[in-house]
Amino acid sequence: MIEYIKPPVSLVIAGAGNDVQPLVKMTALLGWEVTIGDGRNAHATKKRFPSANKVSVVKSEHFLENVTIDNQTYFVLMTHNYKYDLAVLKLLLGTDCSYIGILGPKSKLDRMLDDLQLEGISVNEEQLKRIHSPVGLDIGAETSEEIALSIVSEIKAFESGKIGTSLKYKLGKIHDEIYYEGERSK
Repeated sequence: MIEYIKPPVSLVIAGAGNDVQPLVKMTALLGWEVTIGDGRNAHATKKRFPSANKVSVVKSEHFLENVTIDNQTYFVLMTHNYKYDLAVLKLLLGTDCSYIGILGPKSKLDRMLDDLQLEGISVNEEQLKRIHSPVGLDIGAETSEEIALSIVSEIKAFESGKIGTSLKYKLGKIHDEIYYEGERSK
């Protein structure tokens, strides 16, 4: 007898602001392993994020040191520091991580891509597919808690090969292997 036990989702968050706190609390309920990195000593503390597995004060250029990336590793950039997020994005583009969420409007990603282009870094279509910006599902989120729910929902949908559509529109039973249009098969 062999039983496959799927490893937990590993969420790596660039940022330790107040809006990260509800995200960490929600992911803890799901049993996800959470790593937080931020350049600010006063923000990146275990006291502020007791349910995170690891909290580090780290410069952007060292962000990926001591981070293992596999097919269950997801990244969210939410430092509210453009230069920090850009530096981490640059590092992530050189990896094979499948999901990079960036908090903020589409114009932020456009600016990031322009700045990368000015540095001689072209982002190809395959890399663009991995970037989810603005991060989260469109659920009308406004507060930090609602935004956290939106982010968790999008990552869970992505991890499950779903697109995050209401069950109302599903063909067949809830747990059948019937997909919505546009979903990737498992």
